[in-house]
Amino acid sequence: MDPSGSDGSGSGQDLARVGRLLAQIVAPATLLASVLMYFGSVRLSRMYALLGVNSSVLSFTTQDYVLRSVHVADEPALISLLVLLVLILVAPFANDQLMRLTTWHRTATMWTGAALLALGAVSIVAFLAAMCHWLGKSWDLPILVQSLLLDLGAALVFYGFYVFTMVRTGQVVSTTSHIVQRTVLVALVLLSLLWMVDDRARRAGEADAKDMKEHPEQHLVAVVVYAPQRLNLEDPGINEIPLTDPNAEFRYKYTGLRLLIESSGQYFVVSVCWPTTTGTRAIALPADGSIRLETLSDGKKRSCPKGR
Repeated sequence: MDPSGSDGSGSGQDLARVGRLLAQIVAPATLLASVLMYFGSVRLSRMYALLGVNSSVLSFTTQDYVLRSVHVADEPALISLLVLLVLILVAPFANDQLMRLTTWHRTATMWTGAALLALGAVSIVAFLAAMCHWLGKSWDLPILVQSLLLDLGAALVFYGFYVFTMVRTGQVVSTTSHIVQRTVLVALVLLSLLWMVDDRARRAGEADAKDMKEHPEQHLVAVVVYAPQRLNLEDPGINEIPLTDPNAEFRYKYTGLRLLIESSGQYFVVSVCWPTTTGTRAIALPADGSIRLETLSDGKKRSCPKGR
């Protein structure tokens, strides 16, 4: 935003400055791994919460979290990189052109600064209205749009103040002040990126849960459970079959089950009719050898009654 940075080095240095600040707090590799793990945990927590399992009882590995986070960050990262690219390459050129068009007339420059401030204020107010739901559902904007409104508003306000500084003094009075403004703007874009990825991770978890409920035969393997005593599994679709051999180790057989996940020394199973019940219900069974679990090759979609 300052003529001395018209080669784009000013904004680039601001990005490097933010990177150096973060590097002083935590190692870059550790920071990246932590961010990816967080987004992966957001996605998995949201998905299993909708499936009826508290993710705190599941023992996911770092690899599980990272793999679940990779594709949710691609679109927000691309958008944020494009915004930063505009700040680094396009903004200095636009600044030079604006200064050439307005410096010959003080009033024109002041009106330009006022217009930028007004547009920035409108953008920030629109962001606040959407985030705080001031206008109800009629102004329920996606997080992506809210982030762009905030970034655009902050950029226009900062640049508007810069233009007024040029009008009042004819030069940049405080280089430090403008460096701080640019650095804050770059940091704000990065925070917006994290906000967008967090929202996308939650929506990805919801989509995963919905797909698993609608097509369990494509995602969950069918299983048969053998137990030495009755387990009292009474959900629709589950069949309890007493075994007649008095010398058998396992006296009861349960069919109509699908394996949701094995974690923390437990099998989490659901009924084949689980998606049609009025509430999600996952059943935890010990994976310690006290029961036997066999998998089946069953990709059929079951016909189940609606409701419990």
